Amino acid sequence: MYTALYRRFRPKNFDEVVGQDAKNFDEVVGQDAIVTALKNQIKNNMISHAYLFTGSRGTGKTSMAKIFAKAVNCLEPTGGNPCNHCKNCRDITNGNNMDIIEIDAASNNGVNNIRELREDVKYLPSMGRYRVYIIDEVHMLSQGAFNALLKTLEEPPAYIIFILATTDPQKVPVTISSRCQRYDFKRIPVRDIEERLMFVCEKVNVTLDPDAGELIARKAEGALRDALSILDECIAFCDGKISREDVLEILGITDEDVLTDTIAAIADRNVSQCVDIVDNEYMNGRDPVQFARDLVMVMRNLLFITTVGINKGMIDLPESEYKSLEELSHSISTRRIVKMMDVFIEAENSLKYSSQPLIVLETILIKLCLDDVMTAGKDTEKRSTATDLQPKRAIKKAGRKAKGKNIKNIVGENDNNKRKDKSEVESSEVRTAEFKNDHDDNMEKIKSAWPAILSAVKQNSMKLCSYLSMGSLKGISGGRIKIYFNKNDSFFADELKKQENKEIIENIIKENTGADLKIECIIEKEKKREDDFMVKVHEVFKGMDDKINIME
Repeated sequence: MYTALYRRFRPKNFDEVVGQDAKNFDEVVGQDAIVTALKNQIKNNMISHAYLFTGSRGTGKTSMAKIFAKAVNCLEPTGGNPCNHCKNCRDITNGNNMDIIEIDAASNNGVNNIRELREDVKYLPSMGRYRVYIIDEVHMLSQGAFNALLKTLEEPPAYIIFILATTDPQKVPVTISSRCQRYDFKRIPVRDIEERLMFVCEKVNVTLDPDAGELIARKAEGALRDALSILDECIAFCDGKISREDVLEILGITDEDVLTDTIAAIADRNVSQCVDIVDNEYMNGRDPVQFARDLVMVMRNLLFITTVGINKGMIDLPESEYKSLEELSHSISTRRIVKMMDVFIEAENSLKYSSQPLIVLETILIKLCLDDVMTAGKDTEKRSTATDLQPKRAIKKAGRKAKGKNIKNIVGENDNNKRKDKSEVESSEVRTAEFKNDHDDNMEKIKSAWPAILSAVKQNSMKLCSYLSMGSLKGISGGRIKIYFNKNDSFFADELKKQENKEIIENIIKENTGADLKIECIIEKEKKREDDFMVKVHEVFKGMDDKINIME
């Protein structure tokens, strides 16, 4: 009978869980602190009566529990490790030891099941020193079952050890967890999973391409068991050699290049290209829901690159994918990336539960492209409107100052001023003087110069440009440019408030305007609820006044 890889290659001692020899492939998953603590307890005979192992699926909780149960009953332990050769170790490995009881709390979660356990703990071990109860998915126990277990867990017989394993520790009552030694299992790093996959493939005489191993490791999301299950599928599908294309085909994953091309098409507002990509992937058997999830993950990586730069601690990708995302980051702003992610996250339920997920996905992509076009049109309209209003404002201001002068003469004077030598107008002295006058004029000048300022900031630092583009330019007061940020964008405002970042931006503003202006980042307060409330109050009192007038 065939044995699944995750069962066949389950660790048999602590060193196979963590590994101590850097040259050995047995150095697999990183639970160093937990292993060290448990080994020291066994060596020093300081074994506790109850343990709580928590962590996400496939991180080694059950495997660690079985190794611990084997180690405490081993006849010839070595450095806290079981020998795996004595009768007790062999029986536990083969599942023939009656002193090791595994309980699935998902199917044995009632009060009666725990009452049977309480009766069972009265019996002495038949083969080893300890009777070990491994209760998996302990959070599935009912409240009554937890209450029934409480007293036994608190004061069990000296020969009893409880090991509780769970993926949801928050569902375990505090009265239970407080009576256990808790160990949190972390997700396994991608590189460690890759090494384990290579080791397993070497043992079963299968060739695994490094790119394929890296893809499986990333898809497992820190769960070694999931990675081995995927590898099992790939071995069954392939004939002794596993390539990246095989993994993509088996898992139904979209290639990173396709996802990057999709985001680039959205950035270029190319509706037809977006739809063509999605339709081709659908015809190739890709799930629209999975495509959307993969797309959001690429957007997430792109967002990190545009904001904090390339950080391999946050983004674990091959070098080729780093380069493609970095190139894409130059053609798309942080605001647009955030907007795209928001749209996809909001539409997740629609995609998941729709009978036509392809149509929903196509609609989302088209909406993103068209929304960008509409936004661009509105911005252009605003800029053109502001430009058209400039001469009118100039006439009004000149009229106020003229005191009897003819408006036509004033307009003529302005036209003459426009004909002045360009070099004279653009001199720093003149520009600085201009900013000492009316605030409205200053605001218009800053708005007109703002694209050039952003471009100069981007050349200096892409991150600063991204932070700055998240804010809205709303006014000038007291030699300070007011930049407002939404409450959710406070991170970007805080980054811009740092002295070194402020100095860079202010120097660029001075170079482009000639004015010595400071920037002030302000986080807008949400006043909508207050305003709505005051409107309603006003309406109520107005209605009361109307009633009083009628009565009178």
